[in-house]
Amino acid sequence: MSAEGLQVAKDFGQRLLAFGSQAEAEAYLFGQRDHRLRRLCELASASNDSIADFTPASLKNLESWYFALCDSDGFGQLAISREELECCMASYFCEVAVRNCSDAKWIVQEFAFEPGKYEIGIKRGLLHWMRSRFADLYNQPNNKRRQKIYKSYEQLFAA
Repeated sequence: MSAEGLQVAKDFGQRLLAFGSQAEAEAYLFGQRDHRLRRLCELASASNDSIADFTPASLKNLESWYFALCDSDGFGQLAISREELECCMASYFCEVAVRNCSDAKWIVQEFAFEPGKYEIGIKRGLLHWMRSRFADLYNQPNNKRRQKIYKSYEQLFAA
């Protein structure tokens, strides 16, 4: 890894939450995951039931809904910030993978470059996909069709 890459990794690691043990990290981060999934399902049921049925196709609906909220500045009406919804979406993405891929499972791991700092994600075989948020998805390049989340799922978990 280059010196610049190492610095980026350390900067990211410093922003992660610190815990005294693996068990403490798991309790907190899995609790946060569960809260985010409940929150997304509540918001989705008030908007469109097909958003949160935990199928891979629902990722398209979720991303479409997200962009509609961005375009209309509709986050305030739902009493959620864009950043919080992006966190909920990341948890939902991972849950879709776990429910639809028999060999995928949730994990909490200590970050390699910052001892005592932990992150949550999913594991499938040798793939470890750590994601706490789809940061600024509305601003991502190469997403004209607004299906980046679904395409990521297909690339990583559909096979």
